[in-house]
Amino acid sequence: MQIFFSICILALSIFAFDLLGREFCISCRFKPVLPERICIGFFLYFSHFQIVAECLILTKQKLHVLTVVWIIVLLILLGLSGICVYMIQEVKPAGYEMVFSKRKVRPTAAACLLLAVMAAAIVCECVSAVLMQRNIGWDFAYYIGNMTTSVATDTMYLYDGSSGLLRNHLEMRYALSAFYMNTAWISQITGISALVLQKYMMGILCVLLTNAVVYSFAMEVFHRDQRKAAVLVTITIILTVFWDVYDTTAQFLLLRNYEAKAYCANVVLPMVCYLMYRIWKNGRDLRIWAELFLVAFASVPVSMSSLVLVPALIGLMVLAHLIVERRWDAEFVKHGVLCMMPNVCYFAVYFASTKGWLIVEV
Repeated sequence: MQIFFSICILALSIFAFDLLGREFCISCRFKPVLPERICIGFFLYFSHFQIVAECLILTKQKLHVLTVVWIIVLLILLGLSGICVYMIQEVKPAGYEMVFSKRKVRPTAAACLLLAVMAAAIVCECVSAVLMQRNIGWDFAYYIGNMTTSVATDTMYLYDGSSGLLRNHLEMRYALSAFYMNTAWISQITGISALVLQKYMMGILCVLLTNAVVYSFAMEVFHRDQRKAAVLVTITIILTVFWDVYDTTAQFLLLRNYEAKAYCANVVLPMVCYLMYRIWKNGRDLRIWAELFLVAFASVPVSMSSLVLVPALIGLMVLAHLIVERRWDAEFVKHGVLCMMPNVCYFAVYFASTKGWLIVEV
């Protein structure tokens, strides 16, 4: 029953991501494919959750306080998003027809068949990801222990996840990302084990979001050709399942998909690369920069592994652009630096904690 309810919560989460993503897309006035919209909603969710959670984590509040506050904030966000989507549908502003009302082309029989094959492959990959999950190792014990201990003690990052002992101070390496506390508050309010939620709900969500990013990337490269996009996603799934090499993104996706590292390797970084590809083609479109800023802002909340990797990727893109264009592009550099700033700020806090300049005593 806990597994069944975890899948139900997964479905509700995807619905919430889609609603938040639709509101963001309407505000920015562009219409991406459905999988990309869900990914946008996912990053938007964690960007807001991080703001609420970090304020409570750093002030050493109880987990139930986070649960209550975040439920209120989430209901307000979903309500406002629903109103925004409804109002846009009812009252179409100037330019709406040009942006949102393009004639829909019905998919052909071949496209439907390839999409069905892709869907079947994604289901098989989800099953494989659940059956192949690694249930041993220090990381597994620590992360799962961290969540279950938080639920049992009604605290956040105050107890060591492996030993269960009370810490002397907050470990910023973990406390700066509220990713695992998202599972903890759901576990607290539903009574479902954090272990079950993380392994099934978050594990399957990682697989679905990974394929959503690949599909979005393929639709951009192949100019929204659904058949080619479906074929590419299916091929990547086959390669992932049979790519049994240690510490690759494929292994993280199949064996450690419940960990934040897997989200970094398979969702965050590919999404950044996808947006960088679009920016490289049209760096003047501020909507793409806004989407990249959102992903960068939510990258650390999703995974601390993104702390340096995301700004490094963006910095390389900016540098490559300047080298290829052979001229100084102040606007391009400004937007790139702005997208790197969230991670730079997180890194400054983390660096200060490692030097002992910023210590939060328990």
